[in-house]
Amino acid sequence: MDALNVDLLLKILVAHFLSDFIFQPTKWATNKDEKGFKSWHIYIHVIITAATLLICLWDLKLWNLILIISLLHFIIDSAKSTIKTTNIWVFITDQILHIVVIIIVWMVYTDQFDKSLELFNSIINNSKFWCLLLSYILLTIPTSVLIGKMTNKWCNELNGTTQIKGLQNAGKWIGIIERILVFTFIIINQLNVIGFLLAAKSVFRFGDLKNSTDQKKTEYIIIGTFISFLLAILIGLVTKLVLE
Repeated sequence: MDALNVDLLLKILVAHFLSDFIFQPTKWATNKDEKGFKSWHIYIHVIITAATLLICLWDLKLWNLILIISLLHFIIDSAKSTIKTTNIWVFITDQILHIVVIIIVWMVYTDQFDKSLELFNSIINNSKFWCLLLSYILLTIPTSVLIGKMTNKWCNELNGTTQIKGLQNAGKWIGIIERILVFTFIIINQLNVIGFLLAAKSVFRFGDLKNSTDQKKTEYIIIGTFISFLLAILIGLVTKLVLE
């Protein structure tokens, strides 16, 4: 792709994240989500969005591009305000829509459809892409389910003797994140970082294990951690072998 065109896309994305996060106080976002068109914050936000785009692009010839992106930003934010429930999925969907709109407008303005489709097809038809995608998927819920099955006997035994207190599903997400990190470090040949990761988790867990009077809880935490790391390492090594 033309480097100048990619540069234009990057500038637009920088402007978006600046205006949507850095230059938008939380109370503004909450107010416009609650009141929609009735909130004056939504109009100020769109003006700031346009101004940020203008400053980042620094080219009055791009006024039509700035106007289109700002208007579409206003429409997306207005539509979001009609959804009374604001959760992580609404937030993610909102940001995806903004980014998709930016990319589409950029492709139309720079006439990059053919080159973009060519790049997209090259990625989709690349076996390495699907191999990596499969591995990352396996490291999430499928591996969590497998670990749950493997430790189910001990979990039942533990629940019968003590009460585990903690944030709901926090342990599952900690496991997913640590496996993704371990896998990524293996793929990029940074095996030494895995040792630091394991050491860091051990430090955070040390207080739990030290203060616990239940040996079963200590053993359960240790075995769960080692199984999680072991599966991540195995998937990482197999994936790396396939990619090579």
